[in-house]
Amino acid sequence: MITVNQITPEKLIDNKNRLDAFLQEELAPTITKDSWMKWAGITQRFKLDSFKTLSDTDLTTLQWNVEQIDEIVKEIIKKVNQYLTYDKVLITILPALPFSFFKNQPQSLWLNGFTNGPGNILLAIPPKPDIDYFQYLLAHELHHATPENPIYQLTLETFTLEEWYKMEGAAEFFSLSLYPDKRWWRDNLPIEVEESYWEACQEHLKVADDQIKGPLCFGNPKKGIPIFAGYSFALKLISNYVSMNKIEDIKELFAVEPAMFIENYKRDLMKK
Repeated sequence: MITVNQITPEKLIDNKNRLDAFLQEELAPTITKDSWMKWAGITQRFKLDSFKTLSDTDLTTLQWNVEQIDEIVKEIIKKVNQYLTYDKVLITILPALPFSFFKNQPQSLWLNGFTNGPGNILLAIPPKPDIDYFQYLLAHELHHATPENPIYQLTLETFTLEEWYKMEGAAEFFSLSLYPDKRWWRDNLPIEVEESYWEACQEHLKVADDQIKGPLCFGNPKKGIPIFAGYSFALKLISNYVSMNKIEDIKELFAVEPAMFIENYKRDLMKK
């Protein structure tokens, strides 16, 4: 069963006098006892409090074509479902607001998403999203969202940096095998930067502490780590592994221990 809940700017305006209650009602199905992100996290992640301060006029400028988005989402799920299976899928869509890491990009690329459990995806989209990027991003999140994904056997204490690389690298590899590459950060890890990045991350591969993992995953320009460097590095780990090992089904990567991707990368470095 596929459910697409579009929390549109129009709905936000209609419920402006009870916005907190409205959002909690709409987002309640996305939060379960097993969800990694609860209400406070979702509020911060998707800037829900900002909707209270925007005027009706400002909110109206964020409105998208509901019928078009509904159709595109279902087409993407149909395509992904050829490779991955789901018990049910809930896609919750919110208006996208600018974040510091992409505010200088075209508004059409202001998309971001989070998977909050099997079959449970939250997406923020702009009024006229780049369709290629939209397809890539949702396919990426759907890779996270299949119940077969071994991330659901992990806890916050066992979700190490190398597990994160496996999760994100496999999702990137999968989504980019289906849709065009519109990632605005795709050139952020040239070889000379990759070398310093590898030096920084290799001693923390078994670490689950978000304070340590965070900059290595999402970037920290002040520390010389490009934005989303971790995603680029994770994709390289998976791509290298696939190029050296026969993979006939994307789900085969679920069974590979994360350390194997690292060892494969080290072997590749030794050949250079």
